Parts: sequence; C-alpha cells; structure tokens
Amino acid sequence: MDGVNGIAASIRLLTSEMAARGHPSLVVSTGRGDIKVPALPTGMGDFRFSLFPLLPMRRKVLDWRPDVAHVHTPGPLGAAGLTVARELGIPAVYTYHTDMHGYSAFYYYPTLVIRAGTAIYARHLPRGPKVKGLGMYAAVEAANARVFEAARVIILPTATAMRHCRTAAHYAHKTRVIATPPPHCSTVSDRPDQTVLFVGRVSAEKGIPLLLEAFARLRREVPEAHLVLAGPVARRLGLPRRLARAGLTEHTAVTGVLHGEDVLTVYRHASVFAFPSTTDTQGIVLHEAALAGLPIVMVDRELAAAHPLGEVARLAEPTPESLAAALRAALESDPGETVARARRIARAETPSQFAQRTLDAYRDALASDQE
Repeated sequence: MDGVNGIAASIRLLTSEMAARGHPSLVVSTGRGDIKVPALPTGMGDFRFSLFPLLPMRRKVLDWRPDVAHVHTPGPLGAAGLTVARELGIPAVYTYHTDMHGYSAFYYYPTLVIRAGTAIYARHLPRGPKVKGLGMYAAVEAANARVFEAARVIILPTATAMRHCRTAAHYAHKTRVIATPPPHCSTVSDRPDQTVLFVGRVSAEKGIPLLLEAFARLRREVPEAHLVLAGPVARRLGLPRRLARAGLTEHTAVTGVLHGEDVLTVYRHASVFAFPSTTDTQGIVLHEAALAGLPIVMVDRELAAAHPLGEVARLAEPTPESLAAALRAALESDPGETVARARRIARAETPSQFAQRTLDAYRDALASDQE
C-alpha cells in the first residue's frame, strides 16, 4: 500500500506488526502490494476504483490459503475479497475506515452506479436488513449493508465511525473498536510563535475551506500567524484560488506529500494542530500531534467523544468564528499539563496493542465461523 491516506497507513502498520508476530499477510491492492489490480482514480483524494479485481486475485489467493480475509474498502476490491473469502470458506473481517455518508456531502456518488455495483455482487454476498429509499443515501446504505452482513467481525477505528449508518444497531453485536495509532516516533515541537499546522489530505471533506476562513479571521487579530498545510492537495479544491481570495497566499505554506523526517519536521516547527474535519473515523494525525506535544483544536464533537485524545483537545463549533477563536486561544495559552497528558494517552496506544487487538478480532471471527 503506497497511498498517503489513513487506510494505507493502517494496513502498512498492521501487516508489519503481524509479520513480526509470525503471521504473514497477502496484500491485494490498487497500489503497491503482493497482488496489484488495475484501477481508475475516483476523484476522492488518492482513492482508486478497482477494475474487475476478482479473477486476477482469485487464483493467487486460493493458492495461498489464508485463514482470515481482512477487507478495508467497500468498493469492488472489498466485495471481491469477501466473495473469495466465502468461496474459501474462511471468515471475513471488515474495517469500516471511510464514512461514505459523510463524504457524500462533498462528493457526488452516481446512485445508479452504486446500485449496479451492489447488484453485481448480490449473488455472492448476503443482503442484510432491507434499506428503504431511492436516493443516494439509501444506495450507499444498501451497499454498506452487503459488506457488513458478509463480515464476521466489523472493526471500527472509533466508536462513532458508523454514526451515519442507520443499520449500525443491527451489527452492534459484531463490532469491535480498535484505534489506529501511528508508528511511534520521537519528536517534540519547538513551539515557534503563531504557526497553525494541518496534516492530511488538503481537500474539502477534510474541512480545509472552514480552516481557511477561520485562519483569515485569526490573522485579523494575530497578523503574524502562519498556516502550514502538509499533505496531498486535491485539485478540485482550487487551493491557489482560495488562498488568493482570502489574502492568505503569502502567509500559507503548502508542502504537498511528505514522508519520514519531513513529516516530523512540520510537527516540530508548529505551535498548534488544527483538525477541521467532520468526516474522519480514525484521526491518526491526532496521535502524531499529541506525540509532538502540540495542543489540538478540533470541531468534530462526536469524534472527540469517541477518540482517545478527544478529552484533551480544545473543541470549537464547525464555524469560522468559533474555530478562529479556539485557534487564537490555543496559540495564546500555555499548554502545560494538557499536552503532557495528551502525550501520555498517545504513547499508551501502541502499534503492538493495535496488532494484538486485531489478532483477537481475527480469533473471534474464526471462533464464530465454527459455531
């Protein structure tokens, strides 16, 4: 997996930790992996739509004979994985990474395409509870239900990951909450003056328009403030135009994709971490910010209530006025014990624990398969 999104990071961490425990993985992916399937860009960040993945992966997976199939996407590749698992007679585990309903506020999903895709796999995957309605929400919910029904265990990065799914209660008995930490790194912020940092996909669904409006307001009161946007930039966002319109071009650094030490550097040279997203289910970057000793400002109260670091974050409403005020308060206050406590929480969520909890979920899936 060579993507820079949270799903790819989660899979890389998981397969590495599992291998260290003597449990090898066979990764089927649209990017770098043991089996690569052809795909087209979706327009949703760096997510890609796989093309007819069943036949190319089927023979190799059948020969490899896995004990468990772990699916990380609800698209054709995920559905193909569930289908192969059923053919092999092995249990499937599904991690619900992406809030598809939340993303629908920012991306157009062709309803007919979703329903056609769901119909293709209808003869392979069980239906689950009936979903009423003809619109996009119902189409996405029906597709999700197929995947939820086929999985023996559903892993949620946070307890609120399925908050927009009406069928969530139907599957409560087989969900497990397993937080995804980053690979632990040692870096401490130098706490320079007035630098606001965002790390992640620079796109609409990550709350970047809200952050830019809030930062423009912040600069009226704190003119020396600077903004750093670290991550891949979605072309459809029109970031240069937005920055110019808000008068932020000279006060915003856009790094693009960063790796390794470069990621640590942006954390080290930040004062406050801004998390304006209301669509995230994982929030891996919150762990990174906490480990760097940065105060965190976020607007998603539901995620904050479910995330290990939510209790130490400064919460704002998802409005430019509220977010600007929270950022200013974070810049002007002494984080003291708050960031120390956040670092302790982040250190407690280790890659080893993540792997062990996932391995326990696999064992639960295998046990339920034998009942």
